[in-house]
Amino acid sequence: MNIVVFHGNLRHGSTWHCTQEILQQIQLLEPAEVTEFSLPGDLPYFCSGCFSCICNGEETCPHVSHTRPIVEAMVAADLIILASPVYGLDVSGAMKALIDHLCFLWMSHRPHPAMFQKIGLTVTTSAGAGLGHATKTMKNSLVFWGVQNVFMFKFPVAAMKWDDITARNQDKIAKQVQTLATRIVRAARSPRRLPNPVFRSFFFALMRDMQKKNDWNPLDRAHWEKLGWLSGQRPF
Repeated sequence: MNIVVFHGNLRHGSTWHCTQEILQQIQLLEPAEVTEFSLPGDLPYFCSGCFSCICNGEETCPHVSHTRPIVEAMVAADLIILASPVYGLDVSGAMKALIDHLCFLWMSHRPHPAMFQKIGLTVTTSAGAGLGHATKTMKNSLVFWGVQNVFMFKFPVAAMKWDDITARNQDKIAKQVQTLATRIVRAARSPRRLPNPVFRSFFFALMRDMQKKNDWNPLDRAHWEKLGWLSGQRPF
């Protein structure tokens, strides 16, 4: 299995430790090659909102030297992990910057056909509130990239440091991680037997109809035409 991980901060806190435990459990069940990106170190810029990636192509992004290896790693991966602690009831600014940079991959623009075969995982922890909101932000991006199956791990650690988490909560995390790893590996071994998400089918059809009428972004429309998606073919 090929795994790519995006860490939403540079601190090796609770979210990082939970992610590492998930990776270790997966590797006990299935040989895996892991590529890790740490943000903002591997993407030190906010999206400038210039629309160049959407209108002119992703290679015209002013930060393409950082986004290109990220996209290449995602395309090569079987499992994409977005991991962010809760900052201000949502993901970290660095994780949001990653998501913003990759909006051109959304189904409303130029989704990569390989993304429709991927498995996704969101990982988040919090000392307090915000787990649901942060999880939803990351899950939404995976869904709109076309990812087939999205798993979620979220845990209210009630601590600011990994070492301060109670033994009881540590035990709960270990049990949840073990169960989650088993489910992910099972899905990776039999991707064709996974149910096709209803929302993905609906939204893809909606975007296909929109692209058929698209006279505002020739690049997006050409992408859909080239892949045969406007003439009835689907990537799933």
